[in-house]
Amino acid sequence: MPENIKIACLQFDSGFHLGIGQGEERDRSIAILHSDTIAGALCSIRAEMGEADIRGFLDSFRVSSAMPIWRGRLFLPLPPDKSCIRVRGNDPMLKRLKRLQWIEQPLWEQLARDGKLEIKPAMISRCGTAVACGRGQEILLLRNSLEQKVCVGHHEGDANPYFFDRVFLGDGVEFGVIYQTDNEAVFRATWNVLSDVGIGTGKTTGNGQFRVDFREITIQTPDSDASQLLSMWIPSAEELERGLDPRSSYQLLKRGGYMAGASTPALRHFVKNEVWMVTPGAVLVGTNPKGVVVDLRPEGVNCHPVWRDGRAMSLPFKYTESHGK
Repeated sequence: MPENIKIACLQFDSGFHLGIGQGEERDRSIAILHSDTIAGALCSIRAEMGEADIRGFLDSFRVSSAMPIWRGRLFLPLPPDKSCIRVRGNDPMLKRLKRLQWIEQPLWEQLARDGKLEIKPAMISRCGTAVACGRGQEILLLRNSLEQKVCVGHHEGDANPYFFDRVFLGDGVEFGVIYQTDNEAVFRATWNVLSDVGIGTGKTTGNGQFRVDFREITIQTPDSDASQLLSMWIPSAEELERGLDPRSSYQLLKRGGYMAGASTPALRHFVKNEVWMVTPGAVLVGTNPKGVVVDLRPEGVNCHPVWRDGRAMSLPFKYTESHGK
């Protein structure tokens, strides 16, 4: 059945660096702009704009993790278990099957409907992470640039070199964030401010700025009692008690890091509590994931709540036995 979906499209004017949540490590950047990072950045901007009820603002919207759009063609996440994909023929690219992360929308619709898909080696992008309709060799979604920089201290001889990893979108690539909101005007206004401020680390030196526009797309989804996550997910207590069907296919990622988005600069060196989250692409059987927002405020620190958005955004997706863990 067709689903009409709203999507915010981000065209980055520069590279970006997204911390991995482990100390001051800068020589690696996460390449995926996840839903919890996006929600946190929007809430931080709203606080700077004078919003008193940040939790109320957070409850007014829900977002997916960012997905690549190449020349207007949307790519959605693949399940973590790639056994649902078969590559035709005996080709050396079979070894690269585990690297695949994204699949173009018409192929995703076929995979979501049938639970399996056969592709040709030529459909795999030259960056090795995406499956496209037709030939994919010309598609380069992302590239990393590892740059050497110097941190200059207050005393002579305190210059310390370090490496800084930045992620750049490929030619013709933008990010798409699917969203739902109760207040379109406020939601869009907050995005517009965030686009000027930027997202990630090093915003004051030109990293993370982007342009944003809003569109509507239609995605064909199947009638199924399974679903695929498009966002990071923290199961609620009730969902944890109920448990996941063992046929589900998913991966976990620990999220934490510094309070870099705190409204008070003195709080930004504190480290948030950590939480495990289910990552986008997961195929969940027999459940309609809801999720929760949790407070990761460090113990003993007297400050505002540090919200981590673990509410699920998902689409119906057919389960087959190939999706087992």
